[in-house]
Amino acid sequence: MTSIPRRMTSPHQALSLTLAVAAGVLAFGWLGVGQAQQLFRWVDEHGEVHYTDQVPAAQADKARARLSEEGVQVEEVPRAPTEEEIQKATELERQKAEEQKRRAAQVAADEKLLKTYSTIEDLELARNGKVAAVDAVIQVKRDGVRVETKRLLDLHAKMNELKKTGKPVPEGLMDDAGKSVSRIRQGYAEVVDNEYRKQAIRNEFEDIIAHYRKLRRLPKPEQPQEPAESELKLSILVPCKGEKQCNKYWERANEYVRSHSDVTKEVAGAGLLIAFQQDEREDRSLTLSWTQTAPDRPVHLYLDVQCKTRLTASLYCTNPTIPQIRDGFQTAIVRADDPE
Repeated sequence: MTSIPRRMTSPHQALSLTLAVAAGVLAFGWLGVGQAQQLFRWVDEHGEVHYTDQVPAAQADKARARLSEEGVQVEEVPRAPTEEEIQKATELERQKAEEQKRRAAQVAADEKLLKTYSTIEDLELARNGKVAAVDAVIQVKRDGVRVETKRLLDLHAKMNELKKTGKPVPEGLMDDAGKSVSRIRQGYAEVVDNEYRKQAIRNEFEDIIAHYRKLRRLPKPEQPQEPAESELKLSILVPCKGEKQCNKYWERANEYVRSHSDVTKEVAGAGLLIAFQQDEREDRSLTLSWTQTAPDRPVHLYLDVQCKTRLTASLYCTNPTIPQIRDGFQTAIVRADDPE
């Protein structure tokens, strides 16, 4: 392999290099009659320019140019990409493919949306149907809690009867009462989770309806509606953070429930307080529950008020103070002067 290294730094050197290239070309022409020779120009890592009849294997990743027998450049081969450049190009291709996939999925989803719903009213009906389905689940959970509460009250009645007679309360009876408390709290935790499901459905359809309007190019409503709440807000539901805040809220919640009930008849357990009201028409229970489905999930204090009319056994609360009790719960627990 013939090599003519040069560093091009001045016109004089350039002229000398040109003469050297010409001499090299003539020399290659003498190597064999009728045999075309190749000449490559490449630059090493030190910036030295080389003219050789072949590129060394160690320099195969460098940019190079192939010259004709007359010394004219006829082909240019760029340098090989670095590992970092290969990774960047691969990532860019992956992102492009993901974006194309996302766009295709969005187009398909838009077509399905337009085919499924003819009007905004259709979307609202679908939303209301899904919310109603979750409401049905919540009612089932509350009915289950009602049954379990009656069982807990019966257990406490047995324990109180034993205490009055001076007899010891069997551990099995106390254990059953503890399990009943846990089931009631679990039931209310599932009620809270389903309330969040309802809110998620409302939020989802809020976005879907807005997108549907754009696809249909529908005008905005003549009477702008108030923006829907994006977060769940119930007067009977109070979230808390941290042991200190939750314990403080729990104490206030207990005080609030007891201020609206007959404290001589209450039933208390770990994270649970059941208090009672009654008048000549109906019996009412106020159940305060510390709800948390898992240690890593948020804590909520939940107030459930249930009624039963003595005459008809209706479960609808007729006493006018009940809405006030529900509406005032959160305000009584969370105060403006509480530290964050």
